[in-house]
Amino acid sequence: MRSIRSSRPFSIGPLPGSCPARPRLLALVAMVLAAASTWAQEGAAEGAAPDGRTLFNRFCYECHRGPGKSNGPTLAAIQRMGSDQVLTSMTAGKMMEQAAEMTTAEIFAVVNYLTAGNDAMKAAMPESARCAGEPTVSTERVPLPGWGVDPANTRFQPDSTITRENVGRLELAWAFALPDVADVRSQPVVTEDTVFVAAISGGVYALDRESGCIEWEHETGATLRTSLALGRAGERTVLFVGDIGATVHAIDAHTGEGLWSESVALFDASATTGTPVPYRGADGRDVLFVPLSAFGVVLATNPRYECCKSHGAVLALDATTGERLWVTRMTKDAVPTYKSSEGVQQWGPSGVPVWTTPTLDPERGQLYVGTGENTSSPATYLSDSIVALEMTTGAIRWVFQGTRDDAFNMACGRRAGPNCPKENGPDFDFGAAAVLATSSSGKQIVVAGQKSGEVHALDPQTGRVLWQNRLSQGSALGGVHWGISVVGDRVLVPIADPPFPRPGYTPKPGVYALDLETGELLWEHRAERRCELDMAALRGGENPWPECPFQYSFSAAPMASEEVLFAAALDGRVYAFDIASGEILWQDHTVRSYQAVNGIEAHGGAIDNAGVQLAGDSLFVLSGYSLFGQMPGNVMLVYRVAAE
Repeated sequence: MRSIRSSRPFSIGPLPGSCPARPRLLALVAMVLAAASTWAQEGAAEGAAPDGRTLFNRFCYECHRGPGKSNGPTLAAIQRMGSDQVLTSMTAGKMMEQAAEMTTAEIFAVVNYLTAGNDAMKAAMPESARCAGEPTVSTERVPLPGWGVDPANTRFQPDSTITRENVGRLELAWAFALPDVADVRSQPVVTEDTVFVAAISGGVYALDRESGCIEWEHETGATLRTSLALGRAGERTVLFVGDIGATVHAIDAHTGEGLWSESVALFDASATTGTPVPYRGADGRDVLFVPLSAFGVVLATNPRYECCKSHGAVLALDATTGERLWVTRMTKDAVPTYKSSEGVQQWGPSGVPVWTTPTLDPERGQLYVGTGENTSSPATYLSDSIVALEMTTGAIRWVFQGTRDDAFNMACGRRAGPNCPKENGPDFDFGAAAVLATSSSGKQIVVAGQKSGEVHALDPQTGRVLWQNRLSQGSALGGVHWGISVVGDRVLVPIADPPFPRPGYTPKPGVYALDLETGELLWEHRAERRCELDMAALRGGENPWPECPFQYSFSAAPMASEEVLFAAALDGRVYAFDIASGEILWQDHTVRSYQAVNGIEAHGGAIDNAGVQLAGDSLFVLSGYSLFGQMPGNVMLVYRVAAE
């Protein structure tokens, strides 16, 4: 277990990153506020109170310098986060190695410095935001049960009534502000009368689909990280969600009652990213397939960190109890390898995180996941791969490796740090869920997009390559990030290439349509910056929503109706494309303030991760994502087709 060195007789107990015990964060946040007040008074008397700003500049600034300079959120974005999110990052998340040399008092001083001015974002829900009477939640018809819409992860919405003829009548119906956050990363679940949405800050909300009023809310006490999924657990209809500490939470969809919370962590650095997928087998047993990622890739930036021991996995849980049924690890356990230039012991193999939502193929009794790179040497054969697993046992049936010899962490780059693996990249993950697609001729194909900018079509029985099309050069932040969509015989692919000025690199951000059976390019929409960039102003980091943001590519997962593809960009714009031609049919710019139905300050920002969703005549847009120096935000926007 990791502990924080403290100069005072105060203990916060086991940290959220410890394994297997992962306590709730609400108590920690209360301790932050109480302890900070005490230490401020004592420090003032002693003349030795830790200065949060000085400590931030010393320990944290390197990761948060701004677009084009670092990968972390800017200072302005962090200052819109809640204290629990910042505290989790420093004690159990991506920044815990940077904070390892701080005392407990110093950590709390930094948290207070960063979050003291965001009271508007932390406002409590007013009573006026709540629906009248007892919760009335129906789950008889569920057009959007989880990440991929269907078990094959097509992100095609047959329920949608949005067409090329009526899409131009989309209007904003209501906006819901997720409290105490600077990012919205959890795709909602939508039933005939309810929208379920989760906030990074730990709350899960059931909202009336018509008005947005709150039917019920459930506080997990954890920093939530995955999208929601709706499934069955015996006689109950249940929501599943994973947190940053690799704990999965099961919540009764009708009442908001917490049913169970179980850790799936294998290491202190384990995390959940891809959405858990519920499945009822032929034997009637309800199973939950959980992908496991890890953030050793970030911890390696500390040259004193022994990189790296954690690795990815897939787990099957009993959906009713949370009991583990099987675990398939993506590497062997790490062993000591060599010492870095700083004399720090290195470990390997490690990494191969499973970022993606599993794709189910019940007909063949298997599921498919995509993996990331190794985070330390040596590189292994399951990294940067599509892996087919047996649904009942987790046994590996076949592997397609997209890129060999890829070991990378965030110590790498133009000035590689001591923990950068010998292979030094190129960091070509499969971060987007694979799709099990069926063409009009009845041919089934596994389609997978990679950060290399390549789209691969594979035989689902053997993993044999059917076709490949490289749409861009890709990069660590480029290529295909979060998802693709398949509608009929069209594969619809967002490309996230960032506009970094590098020798020999030509970014090709945009949206592309390919033929499902051949991989032939059918149409393309190239993303463009629509403004004049002022890098000096951006690097100042004072304005979280610059008039001309650095990023403008397509990273978020798209979703489509029969005729219309919805895709959103990092500059906060959401687009509707004609699937047949690529013509832009409708668009909106979400980087602005909104009057939220729940009475909390709301603002849009970069659109990333889950991006856009469809159900019936409604479009759901999650706006705000501050990672990689992007624009923060905290709003879910609900558009509807207006009557003629």
